[in-house]
Amino acid sequence: MRYPPVLPYLVLLGTLLLLAGTGCGTATSESDETEDGSPARQTAFRVRSDADVGLNANAGWAGALNESVTLPVETPFRLRFEVETPLDAPFVERFRLQYRHNGGPWRPVSAADFPYAPSEVTPRVSVVSTTAYEDLAEAADLLDGSTSAYAGGKGVRLTGQGPALPDHGVQSEWEWPLVIRRYADGAVTNEEGDRFSFRLVDVKGRPLAADTSPTVTATVPPRLLGGTFPETPGRLGPWETSDGSLYFLMEPAESYNKLMTVKSDDGGQTWREVDGAHRPASGDLEGFASAVHDGTIHMLHQIDAGVLHHSFRTADHSTDPDTWNVRDDTVATPGEPPVQVTTLTARSDGSLVGMYGGPEHIHYKIRSPEGTWGEETTIPSETGDPLSGPQSVRGADDTVHLAYTRRDGTAWYRRIRPDGRLTAAQQVSSNLGTAETDVGSVLPLVHLPETNTTTILYRRADSTLWARRTDVDGRLRAPVQVTERAVVQSAVDSDQVGADAVAMASSVHVLFIENGTGHLYHTRSDEPGTWTPATLQVDSLNVQWVRGRPVRQGDAYGYVYDAGSNGGSGMNRYGEVSETH
Repeated sequence: MRYPPVLPYLVLLGTLLLLAGTGCGTATSESDETEDGSPARQTAFRVRSDADVGLNANAGWAGALNESVTLPVETPFRLRFEVETPLDAPFVERFRLQYRHNGGPWRPVSAADFPYAPSEVTPRVSVVSTTAYEDLAEAADLLDGSTSAYAGGKGVRLTGQGPALPDHGVQSEWEWPLVIRRYADGAVTNEEGDRFSFRLVDVKGRPLAADTSPTVTATVPPRLLGGTFPETPGRLGPWETSDGSLYFLMEPAESYNKLMTVKSDDGGQTWREVDGAHRPASGDLEGFASAVHDGTIHMLHQIDAGVLHHSFRTADHSTDPDTWNVRDDTVATPGEPPVQVTTLTARSDGSLVGMYGGPEHIHYKIRSPEGTWGEETTIPSETGDPLSGPQSVRGADDTVHLAYTRRDGTAWYRRIRPDGRLTAAQQVSSNLGTAETDVGSVLPLVHLPETNTTTILYRRADSTLWARRTDVDGRLRAPVQVTERAVVQSAVDSDQVGADAVAMASSVHVLFIENGTGHLYHTRSDEPGTWTPATLQVDSLNVQWVRGRPVRQGDAYGYVYDAGSNGGSGMNRYGEVSETH
């Protein structure tokens, strides 16, 4: 069949269009983009690494004029533009800030504060607030890219859109505070070396012409996890495996509160999520605790609707390392408690003892080694006052040691025997606070196998930290004050004491947050009744949470702390105390 003369050209044209649409043929470079340009022009930019300097201070710069820079994630910085409006151009009313990630499409830079974002959105990069200047504060002439007369400018906060431009034929300067996140909504991850390019567009979406535009290359600081702490955590890790890998449990962002397992292969220096494609569907880590048995991290997770069990197989698992296993298995539906609380203990045979809160009581169930949860047992309250704040630990012969609080300001101790029976209650203290925020006044319990003793640490209403040890028969010894420093309670929406405790060899180690300063301290007890003077661990940050475990095969106390998120995200960091400290 013969084609009319024009048809072969149409066929050829269609083929070329098809190739272009499928990505075949010649690639289009970033410089080949064709967009209608704005009559305004960006004539200079400069990046500040110090987000706290004054708007018009000639200080705190990360690089020279028109120099792209490398900056850490989860640390605010500022970006300043110089803009020139031609004399004979149509008036441009205002402009907006855009970014692109690793050469991808241009997107608006939205507003989401740091570290806490009341907008309930956590994007990859956002405009944040700043205390360095008021919104729309007058900007001076700092940059030297234009020779036109200076007509002013503004410092902008918490919006990606600037105010109206000054008149034609002049220059102006505009500055934004920004942050690049480690984790964004959807557990989207910004990695080491990711590139963020920025530009201005006018009200019609037309980009401002520029000889060079700013690019910020992201770096991830050592020992930064990012993410968000659970609200009322028991044990979270970091759990260490036989090859030295560390695992920790958290959320990527307060606006995307899914459960994630992050891992470090280099002693806590760098962290990444593992098996994120299969994480549990249930989010919002309200009451949350974990325990390890035979290479698997088991988790008990209480939300308003009930109590769930999840499990994650670590590098020590024999067949399926670094994968989720049990997800969203309903353990109980006790009704919504005043505060969501859980504690979980793994016994030597692989059975689990899980305790959780109810509207008035605390309850526990035992999961068999085969994976079946048994009947619920309710802990009685002799006075009828609500019970809460349980903490537990495994002792000799698989006895589970348990401590909890009562809303009348008392703390109590019991044991769950290997056959599931509960021993009589012993009063630990009558000096706890009685507010709802005091329900979590007991720290994670510590058992010392060498002496077969258990230490119960708790915060009294006067903010002091105290300890009581049991003897081998489970009887409580006299209380001993751990530190004279005041310890914080419910630092940020947690209803728990800001402290953690672990056993290392024959010693009890404690990390606590000083009330009023947010400083993190360490103390230890090598003999019953004695505690070392507290030593400062973190003083440059407002610490708000801490949880840890023995690491380096018992030679160090590894911990993760919230360095001041105020209930937001991005501030989880890793630290260590050596066993000989």
